[in-house]
Amino acid sequence: MCKDTAAQEISLEALGLLQALLHHDYDEALLRANHMARRALQHDHLKVADAAEKIEALLAGGCPNSMELRIALRSLTTSVDRMQAAAPPSSGRPS
Repeated sequence: MCKDTAAQEISLEALGLLQALLHHDYDEALLRANHMARRALQHDHLKVADAAEKIEALLAGGCPNSMELRIALRSLTTSVDRMQAAAPPSSGRPS
């Protein structure tokens, strides 16, 4: 899988994670965070993996501390934005 496709897949997982958190579905959010962390590690997106693992750890205990979760989500968002910016442009994406 090319880096661009991996970045898109990880970005979609991040959106799924945010949606699950919005609906307070912590089990789904935990699953998404785990999958995102594994995918990010597999493709050497280490900052994304670290942020996803932090969220995963917060969710593992059930209902997380909202302030810690907000900080972790900000870190994840920044890391995903940087990952997307570094991904090579695809034919379907405007440059």
